[in-house]
Amino acid sequence: MKEVFLSNCEKSFIQKIISEGHRLDGRNYNDSRKLSITFGSGYGSCIVSLGETKILAQVSCEVVQPKQIRPNEGILYINVEISPMAAPQFEANRQTDLTVYLNRLLEKCYKDSKCIDLESLCIVVEEKVWSLRVDIKVLNHDGNLIECASIATLASLAHFKRPDVTRSGEKVIIHTLAEKDPIPTVLYHYPVCSTFAIFSNNILISDPSFIEESVCTSNSEEGNINGGLLVVGMNQYKELCLLNLSGAAIYNTNIVHRATLSAADKCKSIVDLIKKAIIDDDNLRQKRAKINFGDIITSDHLQSLSRKDLSICLKNFDVKEQTLQNETADSMDVDISMEPSKYDVVPSLPQTAELKAKKGASTWIEISSESEEED
Repeated sequence: MKEVFLSNCEKSFIQKIISEGHRLDGRNYNDSRKLSITFGSGYGSCIVSLGETKILAQVSCEVVQPKQIRPNEGILYINVEISPMAAPQFEANRQTDLTVYLNRLLEKCYKDSKCIDLESLCIVVEEKVWSLRVDIKVLNHDGNLIECASIATLASLAHFKRPDVTRSGEKVIIHTLAEKDPIPTVLYHYPVCSTFAIFSNNILISDPSFIEESVCTSNSEEGNINGGLLVVGMNQYKELCLLNLSGAAIYNTNIVHRATLSAADKCKSIVDLIKKAIIDDDNLRQKRAKINFGDIITSDHLQSLSRKDLSICLKNFDVKEQTLQNETADSMDVDISMEPSKYDVVPSLPQTAELKAKKGASTWIEISSESEEED
């Protein structure tokens, strides 16, 4: 993975506007970017967009032998992949520290919190169980990957349905979707990870973008205890499932308390949105509607190359007020002397342009169409 460096001007600019209560995209401190969830044609496939951060999640299952220490429980495996398609600094088919970090946090949030009923995945004790595999593919990286990945993981698991199984004697028959309806995954609770960026003066930024994450993490790496990232995983019952601290959050308990209160309300709204999206998808499938990822391709996506990479929203900027300031400046007759340029353009005869240099051997250059006609 190639390192991405920020200039001192970018760091000081981000820190200054955040200390004044502004953000580049015009959001407030607790505002998150637009969240959209789209399901594919198969069960357990979804694309989650959090602003410009986009992640594809796909759940698959197979029959395997259970672990010896858990003979009556199924297996859950989470795999995160980040390719150069997400950002140019990543390399293909190569594991980085970021992928390991995301894998550990997601496994802690969904496996250690016991949100999935693994015993329901058992077919035959000590012989056959279902193994669920969640493949997470980062399509575009614009900051806050852990929150977008957790939403994609939760939505794909809640949407996934495994085939029904019938046991007759020693035989195990796996039925197709045409023979029997599939069985949904049993979830005890719905944990969601929320990310907060910490800046100077104990300022908490919810849903940080890529440049905001880079600035706060660079501050913590430079030895400044005023920066860092804080990841809080909570479910809809306001129960803490995950807590990952770095930087200023390690030394300040007040920051952690504020982040948990904000994450509790945020998690409940996200879980309600996931449940509503799953219900709407079930209604469309019952109506035999065609469901695929083609619906998310709009004119905005087709024209994305013509848009700028960085969108800055200016707050507290009034055009009328700016025009009044310009009019008052003109009425005061203030002489604003512009800095002289290297070359001065001097008007001359029609169809003639003279260019006089202040320094050099040549004093002027004349290009005229009339002189050519006389010759």
